[in-house]
Amino acid sequence: MFPNRIVLIIFATFLFIFSSKQQYALAANDPGEYVMKMTKSAIDTLTNQSISQEEKENQFGKLFDKNFDVPSISRFVLGKYWKQASTDQKKKFIKTFRNYIVKTYSSRFGEYSGEQLELLNTENESNPKIFLVHTALQRQDAPIIKVDWRIGKKKDRFVILDIIIEGISLAVTQRSEFVSVIDQNEGNIDKLISLLKEKS
Repeated sequence: MFPNRIVLIIFATFLFIFSSKQQYALAANDPGEYVMKMTKSAIDTLTNQSISQEEKENQFGKLFDKNFDVPSISRFVLGKYWKQASTDQKKKFIKTFRNYIVKTYSSRFGEYSGEQLELLNTENESNPKIFLVHTALQRQDAPIIKVDWRIGKKKDRFVILDIIIEGISLAVTQRSEFVSVIDQNEGNIDKLISLLKEKS
């Protein structure tokens, strides 16, 4: 599993590129451009020392909600237990999972140290509304890390479905961890929700 710092860099480099509606409009029909637009200004925002930790968490949360398909990802990472969950449990899990991700990564923004994403190419999956954007994370004095973005097209906008780092899917990894926790608690979904709340 990759260190949280690497995952943070990838989240942060991507999430903070959407502050300009004009730039977003230019990338509206190109998932590769969607991933790459405004990376430089993203880094500037990320490393802005005048922004408080509370404000960074607030900004991260808004951008996460806007650019990640949180309900679809939540359904996937709950795995076999999604169908077993009640409507109330599903709602609580989606909210708690979202808060857990935002809290985990917004607290680590200070670890960025100049990494840059390079666009390699983009391809369609069999579903014409699903794309794989292949990028490389350039690091100083360290090997390049291959990062694939699984992007979905919903109406007139793109959303992130998964991030795959050197062939390792973050969604699949998270699902394995969550399902294992529920298995260890005799299928108690509420136990996972409680544990995530404690970490949020």
